[in-house]
Amino acid sequence: MPNIRVNDANIFYHDDDYTDPWDSSDAVMLQHGLGRTGNMYYGWVPHLSRQFRVIRPNLRGVGPGADPGPDIEFSLDQILSDFVGVLDKLGIEKVHYVGESLGSILGVIFAATHPQRVKSLTLVSSIIRVRPEKTVAINSVGYPTWAEALDQLGMKQWWLRSREVTNQLTGNAAKDEWFADECGSWPLHVAQALLRFASQVSAESLLSSVKAPTLVLSAGNSPHSGQEEQQFILDNIAGSRQIVYPEAKHIDCYLQPDQFARDTCTFLREVSASAQCEAF
Repeated sequence: MPNIRVNDANIFYHDDDYTDPWDSSDAVMLQHGLGRTGNMYYGWVPHLSRQFRVIRPNLRGVGPGADPGPDIEFSLDQILSDFVGVLDKLGIEKVHYVGESLGSILGVIFAATHPQRVKSLTLVSSIIRVRPEKTVAINSVGYPTWAEALDQLGMKQWWLRSREVTNQLTGNAAKDEWFADECGSWPLHVAQALLRFASQVSAESLLSSVKAPTLVLSAGNSPHSGQEEQQFILDNIAGSRQIVYPEAKHIDCYLQPDQFARDTCTFLREVSASAQCEAF
């Protein structure tokens, strides 16, 4: 898959579209979180790409040809500008945004600040900020800080250790290795820069500004995103709805993607059909 030049960065992305070429179709943007890649959404593509154009952009700095060097720093304005730039370069006016974990924080902010670019919002294993007492403590995997864990273990071994701590290894060695390799494709300095950014960003104050139809897909067995936080999101985004997967762990949207993708597809079809009706 190619890179596109957006702002001052090369953005690596996947673009899958198996819709009928004689019909118009909406686009879906699948956005990953820290230590993930757009490729981890591969299991969603068969469910969505027959009816929607599916784009899976990596965050800047992640993917072949995308590393800008050791001085990379992230800012909210920069990331949002990258989102807009990707859509512009790909000729997409409005998109159905799907974001997991940190991707859900960015999705809320994007939908609230760029409502003209977002048709709907799907928040997966959603959080509104990175909590030291939850996410940071767990992802530090016994080291004094999360950053030190990344430095000492490297990205691939950190993935395997953190999945072991949270009981998210699948028991399928080849599958676990594949996901660990995807995480391992992150340059360490890019991960450290995003971690510094992620620890300071919050979507809490912008939830009530989201006007796009919103679906919250909640992993019931996630140590990072408890039901209290999920309910806070639902209470503050008007008209939002929720599907709970009681036994699902935080990254089961990647490890066991089928039901997440099917439910998202159903929601997106409803939103698209409603928009078409309103156009007449």
